[in-house]
Amino acid sequence: MRKLMFIILSLIFVVVSINAQGSGIGVGLSTSGISSGLCGKYWMGGSSAIAVQVGLPSSLDVDYLLHKPDMLKLTDAPTPIYYGLGIGISSSENDAGDSKLGIGVRGIIGISYYVSAYPLDIFIESTPTIGIVGDSNFGGSFGFRYFF
Repeated sequence: MRKLMFIILSLIFVVVSINAQGSGIGVGLSTSGISSGLCGKYWMGGSSAIAVQVGLPSSLDVDYLLHKPDMLKLTDAPTPIYYGLGIGISSSENDAGDSKLGIGVRGIIGISYYVSAYPLDIFIESTPTIGIVGDSNFGGSFGFRYFF
């Protein structure tokens, strides 16, 4: 599973580096109660995006998000609330060395703050997951992304 995660992470970096100039792609760091890692976001239109989080050592989350930019007005900078669905895949080992695979459907609700002076967003989100294979959990994450 670690080799698979390395391959996926490598592909994400290749895609981001090829398409980064002015394309609405953001990369950054995120952390949750389970793992920390890299995150990315690709804007597909004015209010929809695909978000990817690769948690180290071995988790991958892919989410489809819809944004409501006018729902909450905290400052002059955009502060959209977003929600969506996704899938999470993880792998873990117990003390005996046995691997355990987890696959789940994620619901996402979060808020982003866009720093107006820089192409940067800071986000916090809640991610309850219903386990298809493995356990269900109620998680969340926060992080930042720099947009190219």
